Amino acid sequence: MPTSSPSSGSVQSIDRAFLVLETVARNDSISLNSLHKELGLNKASLLRIAMTLCDNGYLLRDAKTGDYSLSLKAFEIGVRAVRNLDYINLVKGELETLSNELGIIAQFSVEDNNELLCLESFDKNNSPFSIYTRVGGRSPLYSTSAGKAILSTYSNEEILRKWELMEAKPLTPNTIRTADELMQDIARIRERNYALDMEENEPGLFCVGTVLMNYNRKPLGAISLSSRSMTEEDQARYAQALLQHTQRLSSMLGYSNR
Repeated sequence: MPTSSPSSGSVQSIDRAFLVLETVARNDSISLNSLHKELGLNKASLLRIAMTLCDNGYLLRDAKTGDYSLSLKAFEIGVRAVRNLDYINLVKGELETLSNELGIIAQFSVEDNNELLCLESFDKNNSPFSIYTRVGGRSPLYSTSAGKAILSTYSNEEILRKWELMEAKPLTPNTIRTADELMQDIARIRERNYALDMEENEPGLFCVGTVLMNYNRKPLGAISLSSRSMTEEDQARYAQALLQHTQRLSSMLGYSNR
């Protein structure tokens, strides 16, 4: 059943058409009977709405089953809406929220020429932190949580090819030194959905990061959190907040893991 009533300025038939579109989108494919049960609308009205949406190219009707699904026209409109989003401002809003909630630095970084480039950073406390956390700062992919999170989205073969181009060198005693070490870490990242940098890029800097995905299931970059210390309790708390915010933002940008 619809959970809200139309506003006084709305047109009922248009409201119902949007309800039908949203319901079909949630279910991938759905029958008229199922639409009736879910929305509680009159079947004759539902049929007219569904057929009108089909006639205008927004829904497709399976000739054998009679089920309705979204058309490419509906998909195209969604893609255009996502492309028109100012995603950097959306990211900046999430960084500010995370930094204010947790009291640590939050940054957004992207892969550029096989390196990590920081594009946005927010620090509630204006800490005198490293170049890694500053806008415009570059760091290796293999020694940072954001960089490893991005790497985890590639195939193993692609990661190994990238490793050969990185000219990796130890930055601290904790820096990954071999391809085997990197691949073991990548496996852990894929399992828990976030990456860690435990003083791997520089001493006294601890980070947790996860990838930000877009509508075509490609990594836009990664959001990471940085602090001067990180207990196991901190790690769990930071990771939970980071995943919550980043997954919501990825969904806003059109990403679906189905």
